[in-house]
Amino acid sequence: MIFSVLFPDKEMIKFKTIITNSDTICYPMSPIISNQLHQRLLLTAAAVGMFLDGLDGSIVTIILPQISESFSTDTGTASWVIITYLLMMAGLILIVGKIAERGQIRKIFLWGLCVFTAGSAACGIAPDLEILLIARIFQGIGAAMLASTASLLCVTYLPKDMYGMAFGAISMSVSVGVATGPAIGGFIAQYFSWHWAFLMNVPVGILILAFAMHIIPPDIPREKQPFDLYGAILLFGLMAAGVYCLERISHLGISDPQILLSGSVSIACLIAFYIRERMCNLPLIHIHVFSVWNFTATLVAFLIYGCVSMGIFYLLPFFLQAGMTYDPAMAGLFLLIPPVITAIIGVPMGRWSDLIGRRPFAIAAALTSIIVCGIFMTIVPETGFIPLVLGLLFMGLFMGCFGGPVASRVVENAPSGEEGTGTSLMVTAVYLGSVLGTALFATFFTLGSLETGIAAFSDLDPEKFLQGFHLSMTAGFVLSVLALILSVIVREKKPQ
Repeated sequence: MIFSVLFPDKEMIKFKTIITNSDTICYPMSPIISNQLHQRLLLTAAAVGMFLDGLDGSIVTIILPQISESFSTDTGTASWVIITYLLMMAGLILIVGKIAERGQIRKIFLWGLCVFTAGSAACGIAPDLEILLIARIFQGIGAAMLASTASLLCVTYLPKDMYGMAFGAISMSVSVGVATGPAIGGFIAQYFSWHWAFLMNVPVGILILAFAMHIIPPDIPREKQPFDLYGAILLFGLMAAGVYCLERISHLGISDPQILLSGSVSIACLIAFYIRERMCNLPLIHIHVFSVWNFTATLVAFLIYGCVSMGIFYLLPFFLQAGMTYDPAMAGLFLLIPPVITAIIGVPMGRWSDLIGRRPFAIAAALTSIIVCGIFMTIVPETGFIPLVLGLLFMGLFMGCFGGPVASRVVENAPSGEEGTGTSLMVTAVYLGSVLGTALFATFFTLGSLETGIAAFSDLDPEKFLQGFHLSMTAGFVLSVLALILSVIVREKKPQ
């Protein structure tokens, strides 16, 4: 049931009544922003937040050797600078997203900016590795708050016919952040101290905080509800342990005690979380959303796209340097091609999908992914740079097609009243797909190259390297075919 109340500020606020197993709760439905300038300014705030998120997810990879040298530690220990950030992101996105849905979107986004900016400052002045890791945890918490609410801002305050453009802009921002991170990090490592890779976030964070405070509408108070704390703890254990297992499995091997323990903890938390959510009157996640075929199929396809794109990006730098024998600077220029294409077409693709529907773009994303994997599963250095450039161009088209339109398709196919859950799961799929893609492609590379680990990329002879590279791309090809089948089966959702 839906009814309306006229607030003192003369804006009509609608309320939706939901009957649960135990009681009846009234949820105010946030007003949609109709002013086009306000819509674009809101989207700008969300996009800049996601740019910072993507930038800090990738910039550390290039400055890690400098951090290791600065604190006189080995690269394995220094890699926890990346792992701690990743664990906080993966473990908290869904939880923070569900809290934000309770009328806390603006508050959490702004606090996320504060925590992220403060964490960046602490990282930049950290006197030792222990302080840096603690600061990195806070930075990851802030990043999770930004990532979980940026898309919710779009779903809550923008009309549905803007979803494609909005998610396209956010996808473009993340892609540009991820792509420019290594380049900016390399420049900083070459001419400045690694500390500035974190300190440069501080003025940007302060500016976007002041901007967002004036742009994001006030949160609408909602009736307080019990929070599924036990479910949140189990979900954090499930995601954090699972991501750690996937991230480290290619480095440590499947029989390593750390992998066996983290994998067991993740599975145990998954089982306990499922039982908990089935028994809870107000669960953190309504498990029934996965029983809606169209939603599950589009979410799985979206996860596959993230998995394939990240897996390719993980191996391409090694192929460019070990296979094509390009120096790091030239390899970096080639790797800029896909995000540049995505930056050009991301928003127009999203806007176009708002007009003609999402399904054609989902199918196009799968087809371009198949083409990319097909090129890279047959490419050899002797063919020159033309097939390489062609593959990278199609990679940009692929990312442009799935970033906005397919993300919007996931949210639109969520069950009625569960759009917030659909958004949180979609954002989680982005980061989970990235970790899964890296682990999966690294595993297939190891199998194809007949080596016991991936640490010795530079030591492999060209033939073995290409065997591993081609097998990984073959796995991506198979996954892309599966995504194509899922995208074709799910019909366009009719507007209600």
